[in-house]
Amino acid sequence: MARIIEVEVTNYRSVEGPVVLRFPERCPIVLIGENNVGKSNYLRALNLVLGGFWPGNHDPEDNEFYNRERERNIQIVVRFDEDDPLGRYADVTWGYDAQAREPYYLGFRDHHGNGRGYVKTEDREQCTCVLLEAERELRYQLSYTSKYTLLSKLMHKFHHALMEEANVKQDLEGLFESVKQKFQEIPEFRTFVDQLRLQLGDFIGSMTHRLQVDFEAYNPVNFFHALRLHADENGTPRAIDEMGTGEQQILALSFAYAYARAFHGGIVLALEEPEAHLHPLAQAWLAKKLFEMCEGGLQIIITTHSPHFIDLLHLEGLVLLRKIGGATTAVQLTRQALVEHCLNLGSDPNRTTVDRILPFYHGNATPSVLEGLFARAVVLVEGATEQLALPVLLGRLGFDTDAHGIAVIDVGGKGNLAKWRRLFTAYGIPTYVIFDNDASEDGEGNRREDALRSVGVPDGDHAAILQAQEWVVEDTYAVFGVDFETTFRGMIPGYEDLEAEARENGIVGKPLIARWVAERISIPAAGAAGRDKLEQLLNCVRSLAPADDRPQPDGAQ
Repeated sequence: MARIIEVEVTNYRSVEGPVVLRFPERCPIVLIGENNVGKSNYLRALNLVLGGFWPGNHDPEDNEFYNRERERNIQIVVRFDEDDPLGRYADVTWGYDAQAREPYYLGFRDHHGNGRGYVKTEDREQCTCVLLEAERELRYQLSYTSKYTLLSKLMHKFHHALMEEANVKQDLEGLFESVKQKFQEIPEFRTFVDQLRLQLGDFIGSMTHRLQVDFEAYNPVNFFHALRLHADENGTPRAIDEMGTGEQQILALSFAYAYARAFHGGIVLALEEPEAHLHPLAQAWLAKKLFEMCEGGLQIIITTHSPHFIDLLHLEGLVLLRKIGGATTAVQLTRQALVEHCLNLGSDPNRTTVDRILPFYHGNATPSVLEGLFARAVVLVEGATEQLALPVLLGRLGFDTDAHGIAVIDVGGKGNLAKWRRLFTAYGIPTYVIFDNDASEDGEGNRREDALRSVGVPDGDHAAILQAQEWVVEDTYAVFGVDFETTFRGMIPGYEDLEAEARENGIVGKPLIARWVAERISIPAAGAAGRDKLEQLLNCVRSLAPADDRPQPDGAQ
């Protein structure tokens, strides 16, 4: 199978570009980001060049041009590994040149830099893209509706293999003929066939050529078209329509993978939201299977909104998309780039190395932390108390963190704040850090200092901050003087009384009590110390993702 190493997209749909996606070996390309940033457009671009339909004379619609400007030149380039090329091609390009007499073209460049000739169909089939969109279209892919469906392609390959086996072909012809004769034993069938031939003979009697009809137990052009795929449940055949949507999805993925393995590759799987219709445990299982498929050599590119499909051991295949000025941009890190970013934000150079960086992040990752990669901005807190209570308190002031795409994430302790701020900011995600000055788990202050270092606070300023007993709110971080509860008891009247009332109502545990109180506490009037600090924090959080920077719907996915 020809191995893709890069896809470059220019002026296609939401991508102005040129924007390049790298395809590392033996790991999937995982496209993440908010809704409407253009993730699916990359799948469409790859499918246009390598999909089932011949793209050479594809006349693009208005919405396929960036910003709907038809005078722009579209170009999609798929580059291949020199040791595993697509036939004689180093790359294959589909493009639209608005100034040319024949504006759309499909060309290539060979390994000597020469181009652009015509791409042979048999070469292009060495790396066919199979796109499974969110609605999956399983019935289409597992039918003979066209020669481009997965089932048609598979049976075509089987048929060519059969033609090399003369004895097997002869045996099949005899078996199929006996099957047809059995149908003749049904009187209704025999009567219908006789009447059909009779009526057809009358209608075409005046024609210069003779047309005859017959029923066959197989397609004479391709024996294997007699086969139909069906599911089996406890020995009982089931139609595909009887299967649940999640089951259909697993069948489609399994079919495509089996095709690729049986014919030494030949398929790039492009999957839109593989988590669709699957419960969380099934998502986690499917994610592991997809990574295993890539370990076996299959190339896969997916779009997803599920953290289950993020494996930081394969960070180099992770691509974060966002829109800037209406155009889709991509951030795809290498190990070295992540190391350099972490070192620039004060990470320990003895621990921050190319060999150790990904196992380190993988070992500390949880699905809830990885959800931050799907957010417009992130607020990192050290525990569940702040994660549950702060969004409620900000909401009481009229600011909905969810509506603004801001994730408040419990990282599980002070020692984890710096590491995750470094990762999120490496992807360009605005990140705010909040911790308390409780020294019970950080007696020497090393963890808090690491957090301050990650937000750019000079070392000389650390001591004063770590000794603060009041609530400190700055542009990039906030510190609760002792801890969350002590701070709010001192700044918001009635807080401690509501904590006692929560316990009387059976609310157990600091985080749940803090949320219960946040939902009921009377927010002080303007000018009160507690109100002022909350509004100061709200303004810092709000500035992470200003409302006028939100991407506007324009048809991208």
